[in-house]
Amino acid sequence: MLFHVTHVHTPETCPGHDPEQVKATFGQVMANADEDGLDLIGAWVDVTAHTVFMIVDTDDAGKLFRVLDPALTIGTADISPIMDATVVLKERSGE
Repeated sequence: MLFHVTHVHTPETCPGHDPEQVKATFGQVMANADEDGLDLIGAWVDVTAHTVFMIVDTDDAGKLFRVLDPALTIGTADISPIMDATVVLKERSGE
């Protein structure tokens, strides 16, 4: 199942100003995803908005929550299940 993650932190809690903080937060998130077998399809950042976007494929939402834990020390995350729009449109149009 695909999940869209939107993580937001403040300028004051931004890890981007400290290499050790980068490693302890998003570096650890990336390492955890790999260790827990989550498929991190992609991650993007809007630097000026202090917002990180991720697409993750996993059948275990609990693993996703645990993987994100290091980043939750500096901000919040909105996690939404998502589906391929072309698949949904085909299903709903009877094709």
